[in-house]
Amino acid sequence: MYICNLYAIQGDAQTMNRMSIYIIIGLLLLGLMAYFIFRPKSKSVLDDYFISTQSQTNDRVKNLNLDKASEDASYILDTNKLSFPKFEKKTEKVEYKADSQREWIINLIQVNGENFKKEDFTKMFDYEWRSKFESTIYGFSPEENRWTYADAGGTPNLYSKLQIAIDIQGVYNEENANYDPQKLERYITELEKRVKNYPSKLKIEQTETIDKAIIKAKRLVQLHQEFNSDAIIVLQSDKQYNGLEVWDALQCVGLAWGDGDLFHWSNNHDYGHDQHFSVWTATEPGYFLPEDIKAGNMNPKNLVFGFSIPRSADPKNIYCIMLNAAKYCQRKLGGQILDKNGQLLNEAEEKQNLIDLLDQMKSKGIIVGSDNALRTF
Repeated sequence: MYICNLYAIQGDAQTMNRMSIYIIIGLLLLGLMAYFIFRPKSKSVLDDYFISTQSQTNDRVKNLNLDKASEDASYILDTNKLSFPKFEKKTEKVEYKADSQREWIINLIQVNGENFKKEDFTKMFDYEWRSKFESTIYGFSPEENRWTYADAGGTPNLYSKLQIAIDIQGVYNEENANYDPQKLERYITELEKRVKNYPSKLKIEQTETIDKAIIKAKRLVQLHQEFNSDAIIVLQSDKQYNGLEVWDALQCVGLAWGDGDLFHWSNNHDYGHDQHFSVWTATEPGYFLPEDIKAGNMNPKNLVFGFSIPRSADPKNIYCIMLNAAKYCQRKLGGQILDKNGQLLNEAEEKQNLIDLLDQMKSKGIIVGSDNALRTF
């Protein structure tokens, strides 16, 4: 009887110990949960960013009753006043090939004359290559008789020629303001390692020396530094604008809130940048969140209207329309219209400066809004 009672006591003690351990573990878990739920959250760079569809964006604005403008002044954004270059529509398949004016091109050659198989060369240009050796892989398809992106989906599986194209502007180091040939040399060094594992023998051929590629890079960087300019108009308040009134004014003029949480006049033409001009603010955080506008937490001191001049489809006419949009917002909101330097805007001077800049670009062979301009700037 004594022994049985002893075992019972020991069993009860063990059970109590286990229960105590479980209780302690449970309390620890609850404490951890409470910590992660109620702790002060540190602000991540990505906290305010997420990807959404256009319909989700529209629903977000509509649910806050911010989708209706108080009046319609969208006539200001008149696309009929814009001029676009005319191109003949090509009926055959478009060819995509390396640009010798802005890329350093390396040829891969089959020594025995065989075709390149996509299943083989995609192993050579794997994730490590794509992440460390930025480049575009082009191939000539004998089946389609054209150059195209060789490693893209939906393209042919056989190519008679392969080219690796490297953007030569990347050899410029902005911090040291110099041109680093090693940024190109490392491509050859890496390719020499990788071709050894290819099923057949390959030869690497540079279309030009690294020194010549750097000469081209210097020209491109110089053009970029000389002409990478924005057209800017600032509507400045003495105090703060009412956020809801700002939102309404921008919608009245026909601008749409969306990409980057900014307002845009979108370019629906197939030439030039995606937006004719955009509107942001120098007031933190620099963009417009509809939830903050609705709650009265975002009341900017200024509106900044702007676009990239070399990327623009029609800078002169877009600038005039952008100025009219800024003037409309001024009538609704008040404030002063300033230039990018914070001085009162001199319309005639700004327009003439823009014309002079465009003439200089043209003399250097820069066609604003063109594919080359979009890639350079």
